[in-house]
Amino acid sequence: MQVTVKGRNIDVPEKLRAHAEQKLAKVQRFDDRILAMEVEFSEERNPRVPEAHKVEVTVTTKSRLVRAQASAADPAAAVDQVIDRLQRQIKKLKDRRVDRTQHAEGVKAMAPAAEQFERDQTDEQIFARYKRIEMKPMTPEEAVERMELLGHDFFLFSNAETQRANVVYRRRNGGYGLIEPEV
Repeated sequence: MQVTVKGRNIDVPEKLRAHAEQKLAKVQRFDDRILAMEVEFSEERNPRVPEAHKVEVTVTTKSRLVRAQASAADPAAAVDQVIDRLQRQIKKLKDRRVDRTQHAEGVKAMAPAAEQFERDQTDEQIFARYKRIEMKPMTPEEAVERMELLGHDFFLFSNAETQRANVVYRRRNGGYGLIEPEV
């Protein structure tokens, strides 16, 4: 794990840097998918602001970006506050991930929607595997949910509104797409 500590318009003392790195090592215990952590210290120079020291932490995981920030009168106290917030966020993210995988495994075991079988490979066959599925009518939103539960990048379904076969798919930018055939 890579930890980067920097200051915005201030110099970060070595003692404070060591304190932040020590606290961030504890966050690493909660999720083993953390790739990098970036800590940024800044100070509000307005005398009317009581909590002048601000700490922002950005954690990069394999699948997400988690951010937390905190302000306090003392930079060490701000680090402690931001670590508490970060731990809560990472625990919540990990719990969601565990719940989602357990739920998806339960759905697969509960009702196998697809009857799968493999055919013998011959020199003339193009396809290595054949799969038959039962297409129940559903809305595109339900199809996206089902696709996420199965962990697939696309899902073929029968659209309840048009009674035709449609495909929903995950786009590279994180959104979803829908393919509807024209007849």
